[in-house]
Amino acid sequence: MSVHYTDTGLRDSSGRTILYRAAEDGHENAVKAILASAARKQDLLNLAETVNGWTPLFIACVNGRLPIVKLLLEAGAEQKLCDLAGWTEKEYAVFRGHMKVAELLAAHGASDYRATESSGILRTGIVRPGEPLKCALQNQTRISSRLEPSEMTPNYYRMQKDSSQIFVTIGPSNTRSNLKPVELTNQSFYHDIIANRNTRFGVMVKAGGTKSTSAHCIELPMLGNMINKPLQFATEDPNNVTLVFELFRSSPTSGKDIQVIGTGMALLKCLRQGLAPKRESLIRDYTVPILGNGHMTYIGSVTFNLLVITPFQSLNSSPRASPGFWKDASTQIVGHRGSGANSTALSNLQIGENTVQSFLTASSLGASCVEFDVQLTKDYVPVVFHDFLVMETGGDVPLHTLTFDQFMHLSRSQAPRSDILSSAEVRYLDKNNFNGGLRPKPRSHSVNIYDDYRSRDLVERMRYTEEGMHNNIKGNLRGHSIQEPSSTLEQLLTELPESIAFNLEVKHPMLWEAEDRGMQFDAIELNFFVDTILTTIFRLCGNRNITLSSFSPEVCIVLACKQETFPILFINKAGSVPAGDIRAGSLQGAIEFAKAWNLAGIVMLSDPFVMCPRLLTYAKDSGLVVGSYGNLNDDTDCALIQAEAGLDAIMTNKVRLISETLAKAKS
Repeated sequence: MSVHYTDTGLRDSSGRTILYRAAEDGHENAVKAILASAARKQDLLNLAETVNGWTPLFIACVNGRLPIVKLLLEAGAEQKLCDLAGWTEKEYAVFRGHMKVAELLAAHGASDYRATESSGILRTGIVRPGEPLKCALQNQTRISSRLEPSEMTPNYYRMQKDSSQIFVTIGPSNTRSNLKPVELTNQSFYHDIIANRNTRFGVMVKAGGTKSTSAHCIELPMLGNMINKPLQFATEDPNNVTLVFELFRSSPTSGKDIQVIGTGMALLKCLRQGLAPKRESLIRDYTVPILGNGHMTYIGSVTFNLLVITPFQSLNSSPRASPGFWKDASTQIVGHRGSGANSTALSNLQIGENTVQSFLTASSLGASCVEFDVQLTKDYVPVVFHDFLVMETGGDVPLHTLTFDQFMHLSRSQAPRSDILSSAEVRYLDKNNFNGGLRPKPRSHSVNIYDDYRSRDLVERMRYTEEGMHNNIKGNLRGHSIQEPSSTLEQLLTELPESIAFNLEVKHPMLWEAEDRGMQFDAIELNFFVDTILTTIFRLCGNRNITLSSFSPEVCIVLACKQETFPILFINKAGSVPAGDIRAGSLQGAIEFAKAWNLAGIVMLSDPFVMCPRLLTYAKDSGLVVGSYGNLNDDTDCALIQAEAGLDAIMTNKVRLISETLAKAKS
């Protein structure tokens, strides 16, 4: 059946056409039909509504409707437009984490900003269809216009001495979940909520066993995500806390201020049971049933997110406050995992990532700071290692399931054969009470035939791991890099000069990361995990400049509540992978989260800033320190684009190249 749209140019009170509404809601077939039947298609394509100045292409980009964007571009939609706030379609797509949409726009020739009046030069990120994002420096214009950030008020949550904090958010944090904040079985409730303007519906949240008797009221329907505005309760013992959820309504005609319809209850100690001591589930969303008052039958459910933070008790005096590794008016060079992450490309000499030698090398090549990842072993030793899964074991083994000795053996076993005593030598030395005096003299760490065989054998074992199956074998392998044993956090704090600043990434798995890697949904309990790392830092940091960072929003919140000595940066993949958390999937989510929790700044995948440099300025104008990471940071042109836009810190694998490039540009 064919559909004919004879009044395609009709507009509602906000100036929205039927094409606009179809593009907004992602109705691909409707868009096709409208475009096929429209008499003046070109005018319809570029007709903007009156509230924001958005065309159908704008709203499709804002909502990430990739198929719709493709249809509109193929139909000839104009990209040389800005909305009433001065934003372009590509900037909206990038800002909201729709990177595939942004790349499609760039492939069709979208530039960063279009204006009749311009001054200077602003480079443009352009991609060709089917090719990875790459900077192109042609057809460039620069404008002096800036994107104005919106006002965002921090939460100012702080720990109370000797008290734990309970943070409760109505609604799930897992965006891959189909759960709703409040689910009601009786459809008449939904009808009353929507249709009856004189009746208020809501959820009242109370907490027994806390220092506060106040209740928090949340009106229904919820008009926005509350992930950055949790409810807070203080308690001396989280195990004694009971959360109560009361579904209520109030009406001026009922004669009662509030009528409780149903009640649900959750015991915190029961939610956290079922795992070994010092372990926790990565699932932080819980659903409790709501039972109707009086008849006590099931009438619905409430889903909430829970985060418990216990106070950090340092055995050492608090060190001086760290200023952060960034400096005014210059882009700082940060060595990524030292002098660079391991790579299978073998295009240059590699020093094994996250090793002492790698950090020293990065400093000598011009890095003012080094970045590395810290995790805990099964016996709670903070070690420096990037991947959650240790592929050197030959299986998909999470690091937190290996003891320290087991973990270190994997890298030490690659030492040259002459450095390793045979079992007979060990028995002889022990029998004769020698203390190592007759140990063989260490020789040059060159690779002989036997060492090469062991390296190839390790590669073969790694080939059948999750990463290995995707050809990502990149461990610290002899013959592939200058190999050294893995490092501990204590080793770096004591052996590296204090002049080398640290960007220490606290690496704790998120639920969606575990899901994507096929890991179990449990890990070391977050408070104990963070406290163990902080204890080591407080004990050994001296006068070193240290910044803490994490991809995990929960880790950042815990760090912000437990201490104020070290600044915190939130790391974000900017929509390059489908994240399971609204805070982790876009520049918009990163800025809103960092501002809500009063963090020092953000570290983004560099692709958005290369494609749309004005967004980098937008983030800085929001009051945040801004850094970037990613493969584009190894490209001199991409580094210059970001530096010119005011980037505070660039994390790169090619420290010398980028350091010399930026120094030359500055001079």
